[in-house]
Amino acid sequence: MDTGSYELWVNPNCANSIDQALCSSYGTYYPGQSKSALRVGGSFDIAYGTGAATGQYWSDTMGIAMFQVPAVQFGVANDSSFAFSGVLGLGYTFPYSIPYPSLLDLMVSQRVIGAPVFSLGLGGEGDGFSEVIFGGVNRWKFAGKLVPVSIWPPISKQDPHWIQYWVNVTSVGMTKPGSRPVVYTDRNTFTMPMLIDTGSTLSYFREDLVAQIGQAFSAVIDNDVYTVDCKYRSMSGSLDFGFNRGQMVINVPFNDFIYEQYPGHCLLGVQPADIGSTNYVLGDTFIRGAYVVFDQQSDIIWLGQYFNCGDGVVTVGSKAKDAGAVLGAC
Repeated sequence: MDTGSYELWVNPNCANSIDQALCSSYGTYYPGQSKSALRVGGSFDIAYGTGAATGQYWSDTMGIAMFQVPAVQFGVANDSSFAFSGVLGLGYTFPYSIPYPSLLDLMVSQRVIGAPVFSLGLGGEGDGFSEVIFGGVNRWKFAGKLVPVSIWPPISKQDPHWIQYWVNVTSVGMTKPGSRPVVYTDRNTFTMPMLIDTGSTLSYFREDLVAQIGQAFSAVIDNDVYTVDCKYRSMSGSLDFGFNRGQMVINVPFNDFIYEQYPGHCLLGVQPADIGSTNYVLGDTFIRGAYVVFDQQSDIIWLGQYFNCGDGVVTVGSKAKDAGAVLGAC
């Protein structure tokens, strides 16, 4: 599931995968074995920050949970690189980036869900629980009211062929164990448009800000990557991401912010963006601390601090900002 892209495609080339064993353990789609498959013509060619895929378009019925969604168009890959699974792109699609309705669009038009809204509770790395809810919000994964954060730049100012979930981060700080929070940015003037991207394991900031955060963890630069001692994962501090001038602060525990790439080798959860680039990213090392509702109906991202205190899904209706009316139960 990738909020940073918009195409749905299946059947990666496992020979070119970063994890061949994992890739091979997943299922394969065979259009010839499906009575409802239809070759719709045309080809797709998509590139990611790492990896790419090419192939042809088909349509077929797709099952999600207990629901069947007919006539979903998607790519069947002839070749790919890096990927160990297919990708469900959930960015803005028709009429912006692709000339056909997406899975989310079809779920609305076929009345599977009431609005083009989905919510994500990625949860902590050790929770053993993650969920995405189409057309609803789980009120037992946050407390109080969700805070609306406008997509910025607004859709009218973005490339019409590449509309994405950009939001303004207005503060970045840290709370060390037993200490008061420290803010590394100016509380009144700092803004940094960032893409909320589930397809990115790490987050990517300006170099100077990464250096400040890295210094607090005594980070070492190894092959242009900030590495840190894994001991920080067992400490009780947090990285603190502010929005709307302090109306919402998401506290990401060290355990979820520090990424253990492999046993005993840990990376700082935020790395420098490419030199000269302003494509800053809030990846999984941010998302694990947040409950995020992607609201294409109102062009808003709703944010809350993530909790996991039960289960109770509330359906989102067709009125604008309905998602924001759901009150968290934690």
